Amino acid sequence: MPLFFSFLYLLMNIVASLPKDHKFYVSTTTLDFKEASASIQITSQFFIDDIEMLLREFHEEIQLAPDSDKTKVDVLFEGVLKQYFRIQIDNQDQDFNYLGREYKNEILQCYFELNVPESAQILRVQNSMLFSLFEEQQNILHFKSKEGRKSALLYKGKEHEVFSLY
Repeated sequence: MPLFFSFLYLLMNIVASLPKDHKFYVSTTTLDFKEASASIQITSQFFIDDIEMLLREFHEEIQLAPDSDKTKVDVLFEGVLKQYFRIQIDNQDQDFNYLGREYKNEILQCYFELNVPESAQILRVQNSMLFSLFEEQQNILHFKSKEGRKSALLYKGKEHEVFSLY
């Protein structure tokens, strides 16, 4: 299994170094369950040009890396995240806190966090980011907890995955 994650890391770095007209449509999201603080720390990675294309559906003048308007980009991006990335705990919708974003080469990396209610058991993650733009889009989820690490591949038609918190 560690070989699989090494391969994914290598793949993301190779893909990140490709020219802007990339042929891979993939994102990765890591959900790290911190039992001691009853929270899930979330990091997502997307190609900058893909997110820029998505945001332009809402505002034609938006530009990323460098940002045309940092505040406007943050507001639009947070709204898009909340539309396409949803989390349920024990069948209850949860609201996450958007913490920010940064650019690394051709990748937009964003951070958000979710508080986990006491006695929560089941985590359901929906990530349909970019499915409306690219038929080939795949979103990889990595869920980490003290029980170990589990991964899932999401795509159009399979837009969510369920994980056990304990």
